Amino acid sequence: MGDARDLCPHLDCIGEVTKEDLLLKSKGTCQSCGVAGPNLWACLQVTCPYVGCGESFADHSSIHAQ
Repeated sequence: MGDARDLCPHLDCIGEVTKEDLLLKSKGTCQSCGVAGPNLWACLQVTCPYVGCGESFADHSSIHAQ
């Protein structure tokens, strides 16, 4: 079986994100509307610090991903 990057080209743009980074972001708020968790999504692209709310609120995470 090949490298995982052969199966999903999106893996090439994921930065180094630690468990601690994600835990810290999960305690924050959506950067677009300020709503607090628990349904926050962190962008995993290299050098992107964005955190947005999910589908249960205004879905700013999906808007950011477009």
